[in-house]
Amino acid sequence: MRLSAYFFLVFFSLFSLHSFSQQEKECNYVRPHQADQWIFGNMAHLDFSFDDPIASSTPSFPTYNGISCISNENGELVLFTNGINVWNSNFETIQYGEGLMGNNFATQSSLIVPNPGNHKQYYVFTVDMYIPPIFNDGVNYSIVDFAGNSGGAVISKNNHLFSKNSQKITGTRHANGHDYWVITHGFGADEGRNFDGWLVGDTGIIYQQGSNIGYKHEDNENNGAGYMKLSPNGKLLALVVPHDGVVEIFNFNTSTGVLSNAQPQPSTVGQFDYPFGVEFSADNSKLYVSTSPLGNATNYLYQFDLTSSNPFDNPVIIDQFDISESGSNDSLMGALQLGVDGKIYLSKFKRGMLGKSNLAIINNPNRPGVACNYNKVNNINNNGISLNGGESLIGLPNFISTFLRILHFTYYNQCHYDTTEFQITNKTNIDQTNWDFDDPDGELLSNSTFSPTYVFTEPGDYTVELTETFNNIDYTYSSTVRIYSLPFVDLGNGFDTIYILPNSSVQLDAGKYDAYYWEPGGSKERYLDVSEEGLYTVIVTDSNCCQNSDMVYIAYANLYFPNAFDPHSSISENKEFKVLGATNALAEYRLIIYNRWGQVLFETDQVDEGWNGKFQGEFVPVGTYVWVSTFKSFESGAQESIDIVTRGTVTIVK
Repeated sequence: MRLSAYFFLVFFSLFSLHSFSQQEKECNYVRPHQADQWIFGNMAHLDFSFDDPIASSTPSFPTYNGISCISNENGELVLFTNGINVWNSNFETIQYGEGLMGNNFATQSSLIVPNPGNHKQYYVFTVDMYIPPIFNDGVNYSIVDFAGNSGGAVISKNNHLFSKNSQKITGTRHANGHDYWVITHGFGADEGRNFDGWLVGDTGIIYQQGSNIGYKHEDNENNGAGYMKLSPNGKLLALVVPHDGVVEIFNFNTSTGVLSNAQPQPSTVGQFDYPFGVEFSADNSKLYVSTSPLGNATNYLYQFDLTSSNPFDNPVIIDQFDISESGSNDSLMGALQLGVDGKIYLSKFKRGMLGKSNLAIINNPNRPGVACNYNKVNNINNNGISLNGGESLIGLPNFISTFLRILHFTYYNQCHYDTTEFQITNKTNIDQTNWDFDDPDGELLSNSTFSPTYVFTEPGDYTVELTETFNNIDYTYSSTVRIYSLPFVDLGNGFDTIYILPNSSVQLDAGKYDAYYWEPGGSKERYLDVSEEGLYTVIVTDSNCCQNSDMVYIAYANLYFPNAFDPHSSISENKEFKVLGATNALAEYRLIIYNRWGQVLFETDQVDEGWNGKFQGEFVPVGTYVWVSTFKSFESGAQESIDIVTRGTVTIVK
């Protein structure tokens, strides 16, 4: 039986929607949400879970400088800390969450890392300033647990890792995609060139790898300050040594935790006047550094091109101002922090630790030079983003860098025949776009500027290029889009109908995939045992979340033997005696022909082999003969095979 194509398409469309609702695995890109909520400065709160960040004020917390936050996978605030106290999403101090050995005047006072082996726990790393004998608590970690207390509780506090530290801590995902690296830096004559790599895994925190490389952080206490950041892809690390005017970039190996290839060489010492804030662009191609001189000097915001053989040759000055000329309106530059919207935010503050009501914004940090549009939208200067009652101070939240691995454009629905949807992450300062889908025979369904839709012709890899045009200048970004083949499923092994013997069953096999949904019955297993006639359909979902379906009709086999045949007939079908009907319902078969004296004249176990009326090469006489046949059904998970024995007579005629 061949089902109509129209019926199949309609049935599949309705059925697949139901099946898709059962699917739990997520194969489309999902941007990280752990950096959605920022608590910082004086009562400042930014919520990035919307298309544009929303600013609001919070209760007052002592978060003057170092601060770290973390949200859950839905973008809801979980914890934040200044290295001394830990607060939860209700802005309450969690149980036993006081007295951590950090220092909220340390540049990076803390870093919060999820426990990869327990989604109810977080490691809170804290960093003290190293100014002995007053400040020498070093780097410690505490464990926050939500299993026994919905508001959170510190269940292990101030576990010491090492002393003689700078005020720097950063982290990223391990190459295995599960564990985390936490990187700290030493300070002083003994430890000032040491990077320490701490591996956070299922079994806890392990000191995994150290690197002795780069400029030594020693002497003046301000050399221990300033930021250290890993790039969003985890492959680069940058830091500053403020008093000595040093900016450094290293390669980072996310498998081993080893740093290498330090840039620049020592000759660049003193090139920058008290560098402080550090941040990478979302595409890892640019580095931004802010300077905050201690005296009446000029503040700078620099951009370094990391695609250059020597990024320090010609840094671009994005912004500058002389403090001595600003008077009471001075606005020093503090931390730089990438947001999940692909923009970089710059904290501004006044001397005396006084706050500013706005954060500055680098709107297009992937673009070179002043085209990054610092505090500028559609060629109009602005003050960045208002904090709506909050104030920025010197610091911004510290995050695991992988939580800010933001694609320039995203795409969804990657199975053959799907409509693939594209979306630009950062839509600011774009006059027009041009998309090249690397597939001239594909179909552009929607030519939306920011979110086109496209159907690719075949499974495979396509290099999709997006060209953004602004002020008549083009900026091109590309990404490899993989379109997956649909899973192959064939319930009937090439047939629309499977025949079974009455009172028997058959086991349908949908193949090895990730998920199944059968109708009728709603089974979600690979195999389905069927004993009743009817139409059976399955939708399978593979590891790429691609779906396909197949259906088969189960019918009872009508097997029978003719009661006469003529070995000399001119019609071939009438020249043999054998079983007729849906013989593919038989697992085994046997036919025996006897004469009247019980002598066996013919025997076969081949269902297609019939008796031609001969015995020992000679035709037997015209007459009636006895036959016995045994049918054996297929075995299934529902029942064992059954044997059906049938007897009868057949007459040879002329």
